[in-house]
Amino acid sequence: MKRLSSVLIACAVLALAACSGNAGSGGQTGAGASAAPAAAPTNPTDFPLIAGATVLATKPFSQTVDASQLKTGGAAFAQGSGTYAGEQVIAKTDKSLDDLAAWLASRTASPPPGYVAVTASGTSVERAHTIAKRYGIDFAAFTRDVGGKKHGVLLIAMDPADLDAKLGPAIGWIQKYPSLPAMLRGPADDKLKQLVGMTGTELLDPGSPLGAALAAYADVKVTNSRALVLVDASKQ
Repeated sequence: MKRLSSVLIACAVLALAACSGNAGSGGQTGAGASAAPAAAPTNPTDFPLIAGATVLATKPFSQTVDASQLKTGGAAFAQGSGTYAGEQVIAKTDKSLDDLAAWLASRTASPPPGYVAVTASGTSVERAHTIAKRYGIDFAAFTRDVGGKKHGVLLIAMDPADLDAKLGPAIGWIQKYPSLPAMLRGPADDKLKQLVGMTGTELLDPGSPLGAALAAYADVKVTNSRALVLVDASKQ
């Protein structure tokens, strides 16, 4: 888990998968035909979310990592260079940030069966939490073995309103960055470095607490709720 502190200077803008419904009963046509309501998304992992949380979106996660240039270095990327794949889950909750921080602490102290908490007082993990809290974000990291393969799990709690207040105009630039042509990214990088001290490339690194929080920002902001973001990935 070395260099986990650097996970906080990354921002992933993760695309959210919409859940599509199936067609209505077979054989119906014309005016009598109707589409079945879309099924609500559910948590595809076996890591339980806090009671009362509602899953908003899920999406397969995939990222190729070069350990020699690794800046995220978190629980999801604990096995060095290679391609990591797994799941992303975004949920909303009416719990306060204090409630969520207490819940994350309880999960760290007593992980779900099969999971091991990543804890290392006085190291990069501790510094990572200090930086995260500047943005109203808290997180916990875990590992688990599935059929001999190690999975890394990153669980993030955040408040979109707090994130908005603390990042301010940088959020607009971050959201525009992925759609910019390469020739325009230089000026955008300059602006982002001026605002938050990081380039767009650094900010758009998936799998980090700050990045996962910003991925949920637009979806959760309109609900006036806090968010939980879970990344579960293993090296392929």
